Amino acid sequence: MLIVSKALKRGIFDRDIPDKLVSEEMAERYLEITPPVFSLIPDYQIIINEIEQSYVIGNDFSALSASCVVIERLLNQVRIALHKHHKNKVIKELWNKDAVPDWDRNIEALKKWDYLDDGFASELSDLYREVRCRYLHSGEIQNMRKDALRAITAAYKLMTIFIGFPEDLFSWMGGSPACKNENDPRFLEFYKPYWSKT
Repeated sequence: MLIVSKALKRGIFDRDIPDKLVSEEMAERYLEITPPVFSLIPDYQIIINEIEQSYVIGNDFSALSASCVVIERLLNQVRIALHKHHKNKVIKELWNKDAVPDWDRNIEALKKWDYLDDGFASELSDLYREVRCRYLHSGEIQNMRKDALRAITAAYKLMTIFIGFPEDLFSWMGGSPACKNENDPRFLEFYKPYWSKT
């Protein structure tokens, strides 16, 4: 029943997936992750779906890699887009700078602007060193499924904070999102360009 309710929440119906294609392990993996509700930014919706599909069918390296790439991509994108909204907390070495390869400077900026709490900022920094760099630089692979799940959880959480209709910025009325604060920099940068009032 939990699988069915989770699938319905994601818009996947039982009739869409033949029983013979679903193993017990796939069902278990499906229940281990919680993707953002959805993203208005098409590129990210594709990535959200691909990470989920890769993990559920057991492609741990693909899911881990995609999660690390999307974290790095999103950290850069949100830092660049949101910097102009925090002129009272400008970070000189990052002002008008393009993407940076290490995560820590972006994490510190987003923490300074109160988008990331200390615990999640620390988890992202640890993930960079313990998972992303280890896999990218031919480090020892110890428990790929555990590392993949850790990277996915962080990627989905980061996406939810900025582009996945976070609860602090949106409420749901009649099945549609309603923004609580249209002056929030996240709304202005990541939702308003795609937002259509009907």
